[in-house]
Amino acid sequence: MARKEAGLHQIQGSSRLFREIFQETSSGDFGIHIKDGPLFRCHTRILDTSGGFCGKIRQFGKLMSRNADHDEIPAPKEYFKQMGYHRLLADLQSIQFSQPIDRSILAGGITATIAGKRDDALKPGFSTAHFIGGTIGTNKRADPFFLAERYEIQCDCELMAELLRFIYCGEMSFFQEQTDNDKANEILTQKMLAICFEAERFSVDALYENLLNWFGRRSFFVVGELNFADAFYHLQHYEHRATEKHSRDVLITTLATEMVSTREQFRAVTRDPRWCSLPVYFVETILNYERLPIVSETEILSLIERWNATADKEKSDIVRLLACFRPGQDSRAAMKNWLSLMGWVDESGNVVPIPGLEGLEHIVSGTATRGKKPRNHKNEIADVTDLTKAMIESFHSDLQPEGNDEEADATFLHYRGKKVLAQGCSFDLGSGERLLQADVLRHSGISRLRVALSEPSSLLWNPQHEVFVGLSYGEGKYFGFLCSATSFSGIFSVRALASAAPAPSAPVHLTGSGNKMEFDMGLEIALHRVDLVVTCKMSAIFKNECLTQEVFQISHDTLVNGPGLRYQVVGTGLDRDRVLINLAWVSGGGPALDKQVEYGPIGPPDWDPALLMRGVT
Repeated sequence: MARKEAGLHQIQGSSRLFREIFQETSSGDFGIHIKDGPLFRCHTRILDTSGGFCGKIRQFGKLMSRNADHDEIPAPKEYFKQMGYHRLLADLQSIQFSQPIDRSILAGGITATIAGKRDDALKPGFSTAHFIGGTIGTNKRADPFFLAERYEIQCDCELMAELLRFIYCGEMSFFQEQTDNDKANEILTQKMLAICFEAERFSVDALYENLLNWFGRRSFFVVGELNFADAFYHLQHYEHRATEKHSRDVLITTLATEMVSTREQFRAVTRDPRWCSLPVYFVETILNYERLPIVSETEILSLIERWNATADKEKSDIVRLLACFRPGQDSRAAMKNWLSLMGWVDESGNVVPIPGLEGLEHIVSGTATRGKKPRNHKNEIADVTDLTKAMIESFHSDLQPEGNDEEADATFLHYRGKKVLAQGCSFDLGSGERLLQADVLRHSGISRLRVALSEPSSLLWNPQHEVFVGLSYGEGKYFGFLCSATSFSGIFSVRALASAAPAPSAPVHLTGSGNKMEFDMGLEIALHRVDLVVTCKMSAIFKNECLTQEVFQISHDTLVNGPGLRYQVVGTGLDRDRVLINLAWVSGGGPALDKQVEYGPIGPPDWDPALLMRGVT
């Protein structure tokens, strides 16, 4: 890149020639004619310093006559005004002095209207040839502005002008644009994406690398999280349209490293619903990144689960991504629980002989990631560090050390009484224990949580075991679904249960394996009404079909200023048995960037699951 940028400055005064390309009297010899737009008279020697720009113009352009009749070509000034290119209008200083007299306002008036337009016999290239008499015996004036080459290009006029500005001046005006609202941020994002694609298409490599650097390091802070995520997925989609292999490789490297190098950018990309649409090789590239800003390797399992949110991925592809997981002493058990929930390993930890699981043995044994240390960049993530400090201040000696190595972002806490046993997304739930969402939901929106329940210690689900999965919004106030087995093997029931109802509702049924069930919980929090009541909808979704949808209401004060809403999971009738529970966000559900996890007792501190069963019976 340095060599190409140096070439731009080898020709002294090239920046002063930039404004000349818009004029009819330009000394340029290379014509770039925008389809249905103006003609740019460029200089071949300067264009050659950019690398392959001229070659790409010849490749994608349509060869045209080297004589340009400017009476039939839109004038740049009028065209820029019509299209709203205010920045380019500033580059048209003194352009009127190069215009013929018939385009001057001095040539207007009633006389010109009555007389009509007449050909200028003194203009360059004028010929007395007529379509009746032909060219025999005619006179033709010399044209000093005869072009060496002229090509018609289908490209946005503003984008081509900015490409030429960078070639001539070494700068691009979009980098200096200031935005002050969401609409301006969106427009700037679309402009930067469009010119990035054109810079790659026309081989302006120095600008292309500068744009990728802007997307990787500055765009998140300039245009915001939503526009950054849009830019990420637009760039990823463009990789298939890249015209050259080296530019495609640079693009993938930027996407899989720089654009996910900070915790905020990483969360914006992985929480987007489009995460599950990424191709497996691209997700593998991201998950293999050495500097991936994760707190522990268990996040890799959550990312794989979220990627397979629609349950349409091949087993071989999931196994391929599992090879990115680098197990440590603390995370190895989480991986075994995850594989048990998937039904891919038996009780003794051996891989089940199922087609598509080839290579899983090496992953379980650790030979697939031998020599790669588990990643833990907690100290480099400011928000996680703050969460750890808050955790220590709240619990001191009650907090177990093993909780520090788990995910502290968009996570769940494993409680026994008032003590936190662990945090993360995969748990072994026993009697008298509960799972609570670490972050409080206080804003309107839609989220979807994947819930997987299993009892790997037995072949069939114990009919006495029931698991409540729902929301808590205050002391003794809850709403959700009670999950249990039926008398038919592999058939499970889901019943709506609320603290305000005397008994659960009628069940709906879903299928599973003998000892495992899996479904999605959808939550929609509506905007508050005039009477300050917030309507919430909770759905049980199985195979992307809604089994049941229940509506409940809370006050706006409870949502915003009170306890808010938190997901919770409670097991009943377990006695000494335990249930494996895996939770993963399919969409939404994560905390805001400026929020902190609130640790401590939530809801009734000494909630006995037996109280829940009284309502059941």
